[in-house]
Amino acid sequence: MSGAKSGSKCRLTINGRTIEAAPGTTLVDAGLSGRILVPHDCLTGQCETCRVRLVSGSVDDRGTRIADTVLACQATLIGDATIFFDEVPPVLRVGGTVTDMRSLAPDIAEVVVALNAPLEILPGQYLNVRFAGFPGRDYSPAPDLEGGYDPGEARLHVRLLPGGIVSGAIGRAIRPGHKAQIRGPLGAAFLRPGSGPLILVSGGTGFAPVWSVARAARLSQPGRDLFLVTGMRRREEVYMESALDWLIDHGALEAFATVEEDPGNRFRPGRPTHYLPSLGVDDTVIVAGSAGLVEAVRRKAVAAGARVHADPFVASRETLSMVGRLMQSLRSGASAESILSPRPQGVSAEAGPLPGGRRFEPAQEPAERRPASIGRRAGEGGS
Repeated sequence: MSGAKSGSKCRLTINGRTIEAAPGTTLVDAGLSGRILVPHDCLTGQCETCRVRLVSGSVDDRGTRIADTVLACQATLIGDATIFFDEVPPVLRVGGTVTDMRSLAPDIAEVVVALNAPLEILPGQYLNVRFAGFPGRDYSPAPDLEGGYDPGEARLHVRLLPGGIVSGAIGRAIRPGHKAQIRGPLGAAFLRPGSGPLILVSGGTGFAPVWSVARAARLSQPGRDLFLVTGMRRREEVYMESALDWLIDHGALEAFATVEEDPGNRFRPGRPTHYLPSLGVDDTVIVAGSAGLVEAVRRKAVAAGARVHADPFVASRETLSMVGRLMQSLRSGASAESILSPRPQGVSAEAGPLPGGRRFEPAQEPAERRPASIGRRAGEGGS
């Protein structure tokens, strides 16, 4: 199709509804101008929330094309086009209260936030969580590691980094009773209907969304083959053995952890990418974790013609506000160890994910998943 002439309008059809917008307009902005909300979060091309399928027509994909999909926050109109995206629950804001926290591994905590109102979340989606007095961070709510799930709470896996603005306050300034504001759900790496094999890959606290998808798939799509591999740097980080056992007990083909440094006899040596099965056009791949892991898995999936949904953890840039710094200095400095309850029985002391998880802060401010202003997850990796 030829490009639109200067000054003319392009016709954009979004999920069956047609609007007009000027050439050069991003698909997200074009949708908003026609009162159609294309799901999005970071608007910087990092979070993948706005990935849509280009059904027909012409767009400038700005380097974001994967198979027949583009990022709607970056791709711009150069002619008439038709796009489609999966319908997702509406993004809402709800309050919450921290009710529990415990240590899962030496540098990973589970933080439970009771929600003040119901929030529909598709398995694999994430939330932006703003603990009172602290900047927002992105976390994927997960079932408990024994397979239970309570829709009235958000169970978060948080990597604890020294000096982390948010994670460094877990068990200290942020304790049970602390208030939180939650926005979501967000993200496009969620479980979709299907019958082909489901290949799930994660690194670090990227296990949280992958575990959510895997559990839901075994319960709602029991006839679907499921393969899961999660990667850790060290043995003591592997915190999800009971969840892996649950998956095997519920019919997963494989569910195991890899460890890069001294895996011992219980874990497979190396990285998740060393153990990917042969991929094909019938496979659906969901990957969550560091940008490097996500890109490596995505390349393999695209080359094989498999469908792939990615949840990259990117650097956080949002810092603590002046009020937040003041409040933090006024709060008591109880040790995290005195607040975090011990690892639950049955979870190995040799357990946890790769440090390159979904939300990182820059070097001067250790990381977490993605802040809304930077990219989809800067926060779960740790700060």
